[in-house]
This record gives sequence, C-alpha cells and structure tokens, in this order.
Amino acid sequence: MVSIGKLVSFDGSRGFGFIRPDDGGPDVFVHVNDIGLDEDELRQGRVFEFDVTEGDRGPKAVNLTLVGGQLAPSTPPPARHKKERPSSSGLLTAAEHKRQITELLLDASPALTAGEIITIRDRLTTYADQHGWLD
Repeated sequence: MVSIGKLVSFDGSRGFGFIRPDDGGPDVFVHVNDIGLDEDELRQGRVFEFDVTEGDRGPKAVNLTLVGGQLAPSTPPPARHKKERPSSSGLLTAAEHKRQITELLLDASPALTAGEIITIRDRLTTYADQHGWLD
C-alpha cells in the first residue's frame, strides 16, 4: 500500500524513527535499512511517499521517496528535549503530548516496537485528556 506522510522523528544514532501518514492513521515505524535513501536525506518535516509493509514488530515504511523532489531540508528539526512552550491555556495539545511521549519512550526503551510505542502513547494521551491535562 502506497502512502504519503511527514517524517516526525528520526534518531540517526539508532537508525529509526516514525512517519505520520497524511491519511490520519497511526505513525509508521521507519528503519534506515528499509528506506532506499541515503540516511542524510531523512530530516524531520520532510514529506515522503512510501510503502507500508508488516514487519516483525508491526507496520513499517519501506521504499521512501521524497515528495516533490525536495532536496534541501524543509525546516530545521526541532531541538530534542527542548522545553516546549505551553498553549495559551498553559496545557499541551494532544499532538504535542504524543510527540513528547514518543521521544521519551524512544529514549527510555529502544527495544519497544512501533506498535507498543503507539499503544502506550495513545493510552497516556487518552488518560491525560480525560483528566483535563491537555488543551
């Protein structure tokens, strides 16, 4: 299945990250060995066309190609572990909460599968939303 999505995280030292599909589905795991591109082309914020296959640990992106022939980085990646600015209400949005949880899980336990990260992240976000902790 061919999809289009934005690279939302990539850890070059570990060789993996996640792509957020434009169709609104869950983020898809991507590993440097499966991409068909040079690793230096993987920049957060870039848009890729890719195939989704079922890997050993769940859905993963393979055969990435840049959409629109993007050659230069679209925007600099955000600094990792930088304190985020809260919204006007002082709360995080659900999207920002998910992004931060993903980064924390990747740092805390590199052995987690993409599916496990998505499940944990979604449950934590639902819990936070139910308790009024999100904007």
